[in-house]
Amino acid sequence: KDTRPAWDNKLQYLMAALGFAVGLGNIWRFPYLCKKNGGGAFLIPYVIMLFVEGYPLYYLELAVGQKIRKGTIGVWTHIHPMLGGVGIAMVNAIICIQQSIIHCNDLTLFLNCYKLLNLQISLLIGLYYNMILGWALFYFFNSFQANLPWATCPRINATHAIPECELSSPTNYFWYRDTLDISHTIEDGGEQNWRMVVVLFVAWVIVFLGMNKGIKSSGKVMYFATLFPYIVLIAFFIRGMTLDGAIDGVKYMFSPDVSRLKDADVWREAATQIFFSLGLGYGSIIAYSSYNQPKNNCRKDAIFVASANCLTSIFACVTVFSILGFKAKTRAMDCFESNKMLLLEQQPGNYLDENLLNFTFKEILFEFNLDDSQASTERLLRMVNCSIESELNTNVEGPGLAFIAFTEAIIKFPAAPFWSILFFFMLLNIGMSSEFGILQTVVTSVLDSGVKISKTLLTAIMCSGMFVVGLLFSQRSGSYFLDIFDSYSATLALVTIALFEVLAVSYIYKISRFEKDLKEMVGVTPGYYWTISWRFTCPLALVIILGASLAGLFRKPLTYSGWNPATATKDKLLFPWGVVLIIFLVLASVACIPVYAILYHYGVIK
Repeated sequence: KDTRPAWDNKLQYLMAALGFAVGLGNIWRFPYLCKKNGGGAFLIPYVIMLFVEGYPLYYLELAVGQKIRKGTIGVWTHIHPMLGGVGIAMVNAIICIQQSIIHCNDLTLFLNCYKLLNLQISLLIGLYYNMILGWALFYFFNSFQANLPWATCPRINATHAIPECELSSPTNYFWYRDTLDISHTIEDGGEQNWRMVVVLFVAWVIVFLGMNKGIKSSGKVMYFATLFPYIVLIAFFIRGMTLDGAIDGVKYMFSPDVSRLKDADVWREAATQIFFSLGLGYGSIIAYSSYNQPKNNCRKDAIFVASANCLTSIFACVTVFSILGFKAKTRAMDCFESNKMLLLEQQPGNYLDENLLNFTFKEILFEFNLDDSQASTERLLRMVNCSIESELNTNVEGPGLAFIAFTEAIIKFPAAPFWSILFFFMLLNIGMSSEFGILQTVVTSVLDSGVKISKTLLTAIMCSGMFVVGLLFSQRSGSYFLDIFDSYSATLALVTIALFEVLAVSYIYKISRFEKDLKEMVGVTPGYYWTISWRFTCPLALVIILGASLAGLFRKPLTYSGWNPATATKDKLLFPWGVVLIIFLVLASVACIPVYAILYHYGVIK
């Protein structure tokens, strides 16, 4: 008799799967990449990569989890005993410990030491992901004020604002100083920021409470956690499209710079965004699908979830750019008003019309027939070029898109605290859905392995340990480490894991055997698109992505942007021992694949 827990119904599973797939990357990473890589032109490689790797890999992971009905380690050791390392690479150090206890003989001590160092993919991502949720909690708590604290600069006295804030902006100051209390360099920020320690702890308590009740309870939580962000996104879309400048922002997004398609990095970033967006290689898709009924139509599920995730990214991108368009128009108008006052002081008879908003300084001088001697006056030299496009061209990446650019736009809304509460509560829901999915991989694999431990105790140990290790990100220099983890800890590892997955199913388990399994589950044999993708196009694409990523890593020195409080600007600094850290992060996750196979071959692991 099959005693494995199961989802209450199909809708509960789809809500959980969609909640895991739709994460923070849809809200800020995709819009940033779209803005960086040619606007609407980026959608072309993104959609192509969805068909080349997104659909095939998502379907593959759903199918193997549902067929074998085990966690990530059980699935891959079922396909072939030497592939246990693929499963281990998907989960964290907790799994490594229990695997070494169960499987090792006289080399147990050696394997324990090795695997304790072998920080796995779920651990790495779960660690920094919860720090981002801690930041969202901090902003959420601070939104319950009549006047949002990032709306104005704090003052030293009644007349003078704090210089760091005056040189940048209130939103920049609140993010870099009040929230992160950031250090200038990564070397001099070792002390803890205790406000971030507190919110990180609260975030882990929420994760523990959400995970503790089991898969059915997690599924019920997902109903709200998945649907609520869509309601908020729709509300922001409607509000955003009614704002002055929204159309400028959306036009900017869909104005394609086709020349960017010649850049290999654009295609690489489109491919890696598919991994981040769908959650490929984490093991969570396998863990979730293992609780499905054996006859569930996982092909339809794969197409639905992957398509919904892609459409959500595009919809969120339109919403974000409508808000950014409003922000750009507002800042351009402020700049324009400043220029207008300067011109009136110099030439009382002249008046700037809004039709001249996007004119350059020289064009304005020409419009009013001002000669060189008049143009060189001190007042007119203080005039600057005011342009909506130049404001939109300002790069704000990663968390900065949510915590700086978006918050700056929100303070211009009527009833700004309400919209701020709504926005950050949405971020928390989206983030928690993904975090539950990441950590469910760990819980499922441990319990499936036969370790005698209660789910509550296991969840408590996992959350406590990850909180302690996560204190790395609550330091004053923590955001620099988080950027490195976000950029490098997952990309190469996920692609490597996915490559082993698809090769294992196609050439070790055999595609013909896999086709029979799918016929048994789905009712139809997979068509040529699926089989050609699994055997040829998908592995080839993954090899190219892996090679391009490795080449990019060593092509130029690794740098990071350090916040300089004296100038309130970012300095480009060389990351010390950066390449060594990145290589460690990658090897920490994927090295166990060949090691596990070698140990099995020589009989160390039975």
